[in-house]
Amino acid sequence: MTEIICTFITAAATIICAYMAAQGKKRSDREDARAERRAKEGRLQLEMIEANSKLTVGIAMALKHGHANGEVEAGLKAVDEAQREYVEFLEGIAIEQITK
Repeated sequence: MTEIICTFITAAATIICAYMAAQGKKRSDREDARAERRAKEGRLQLEMIEANSKLTVGIAMALKHGHANGEVEAGLKAVDEAQREYVEFLEGIAIEQITK
């Protein structure tokens, strides 16, 4: 009888440990996914800041020289591209949330 009780306790402890490990893995996976999204968002924000800086410099040069030049066009193109990538990122997050 004692052997049966010990076996039952061992089995129960094993099941509880396996359940806790599975829950920990799920939590870790969610945290990793969030960290990856935050890193990607940070990179996109830096790209947007860089594009804005290019446009600002282009506008400053155009004002300084009295005419628009290729720097303004390059800045506008960079801003458009950065905004498009950021919108795609946000749409991807929204789709993930809807499909959960």
